[in-house]
Amino acid sequence: MATSIAARISRKAAASAFSAHRHVISSRCFATESSKTISPSLDRVKWDYRGQRKIIPLGQWVPKVAVDAYVAPNVVLAGQVTVYDGASVWNGCVLRGDLNKLTVGFCSNVQERCVIHAAWSSPT
Repeated sequence: MATSIAARISRKAAASAFSAHRHVISSRCFATESSKTISPSLDRVKWDYRGQRKIIPLGQWVPKVAVDAYVAPNVVLAGQVTVYDGASVWNGCVLRGDLNKLTVGFCSNVQERCVIHAAWSSPT
């Protein structure tokens, strides 16, 4: 019985010593990594997804997207749709403003694969 207690204590002591040693090593790695600076590459391409979105004008109504808004490349905006600053419309969404206008307000979002459209008489 005495040997098993001694073995448990030594295992705990070894585990704590190992975790303390691992913490020192990881903090050293982070300290050296933080001193490095990452410079942007000149051959890196900045992607502009605005040309890939399906923005469909219906008659006189053209969807409007703010500069600060994120609209995924495979989103369909049709008709009277307005996406304000800080808003986001995620992958696979369809926003139909053919019957009434749709507004995605400031800092709000529409999650993946949603279809949103409104009836003639409903305010949005």
